[in-house]
Amino acid sequence: MKTANDAQPERLARPQQLDALSPDQLVAVVLHLAMEVSVLRERLATHEVLLEAGGVMSRSQVEAFQPSGDESARRAAERNALINALVEKLR
Repeated sequence: MKTANDAQPERLARPQQLDALSPDQLVAVVLHLAMEVSVLRERLATHEVLLEAGGVMSRSQVEAFQPSGDESARRAAERNALINALVEKLR
């Protein structure tokens, strides 16, 4: 069974299309992703505040959470699927 330490993305060949992108295009993509991450962080923080206020769980419980081996493997598979899907869009 894979562990969290084994959860490294698969190495893929560099798509040739990356060389054809302009720096402006790459910056636009990075900024868009950064905006998406910012929104997700805010929403996650809102969920944590509401869960703590409702007595469901505390933020310290979230921070201390250690996923099981199966959960770590599932997360690694999802992460690799996302990376592969993104790279496939560049081909």
